Amino acid sequence: MTSWHRYLGYAGLIPFIVLSLASLADIQHAHFVLLSYAALIFSFLGGILWGCSLQLRLAPHVSLVSISCMLWAWLWLLMPGYDWLIPAALSFVLLWLYEWFLLKQRVNRDFLKLRGQLSLVAAFSLLLSSL
Repeated sequence: MTSWHRYLGYAGLIPFIVLSLASLADIQHAHFVLLSYAALIFSFLGGILWGCSLQLRLAPHVSLVSISCMLWAWLWLLMPGYDWLIPAALSFVLLWLYEWFLLKQRVNRDFLKLRGQLSLVAAFSLLLSSL
């Protein structure tokens, strides 16, 4: 993994941080925009997992989890009356744990370490916004 990947990963956290602060400042629609961005990123993570399942020839449940990530994130947007911030935060952490135990022997540890850092900041931002 290159430092370019690391920089891009950290740059992807900017909307999480800015939107969670905007949500705390009670800026109109910040809550929904943050959840929308979280759904987009969670779907992206499902896509990364899908690619890993193809490249590494992982068990079929990995493909199922990757597609479930996308459908789960879509549900966050389909039911705006429910406060999805805490379930979304937990989803980021649980997906990372799943990937860690599934992939720790098969992919670069730096990738999983970066994924953990990014997921924890995303989860913390979502939890912060739920206050």
